[in-house]
Amino acid sequence: MDQDKLDISSRVAAWATNNIKYIAIGAVIGIAIPLILNYQEYKSEQRNIGASDLYYELTNLANTSEETYQIADKIFENHSESVYETLTKFILSKKEFENKNYKISRKYLEDIIKNNNNEAYVSLAFIKISLIQIEEKNYDEALLSLEKIKNKKPFKHILSELKGDIYNFKGDRNKSLLHYNEALEESAIDNENLLMKRNSVKD
Repeated sequence: MDQDKLDISSRVAAWATNNIKYIAIGAVIGIAIPLILNYQEYKSEQRNIGASDLYYELTNLANTSEETYQIADKIFENHSESVYETLTKFILSKKEFENKNYKISRKYLEDIIKNNNNEAYVSLAFIKISLIQIEEKNYDEALLSLEKIKNKKPFKHILSELKGDIYNFKGDRNKSLLHYNEALEESAIDNENLLMKRNSVKD
């Protein structure tokens, strides 16, 4: 019996000697994997903090146009495919819209639609494109943009009001009134501006 134990011990020792390289590698991997994962998590957190700080700078109303675009370039360069890239494009689109640079404003929104899987962001981009088309008096195109929104329920109040505006501009008071009434029904608060719009198209 004792001889059997010795034989087993000898075989285990021999196996360990022959495979020591693989045992050591296994031990190193077992330790390294959690360390690598922790390091990657740490680096991800640091990137998010850096992106958040840059985005905070971007939203500073005191920025000049040049400063805004310099900060945006840093976000695009160092934090591409993050939520901050998308939010930055919304901000730049808004600034271009305010400056009546509708083509550039629309380009940022189209980038969001093309490269983003977040349905809410894509829906907001379509809404903002419709606003550009309204400014350009492309009313039928604006309606088509609104129809491209897949999940309309969260935006029903906004969509109804925009459609009311579009039909009002097109001179169709009946459809305009219909959509303004829908918007008022969906509105969670009293909206004096919307009431004024609705009353302006009533007979």
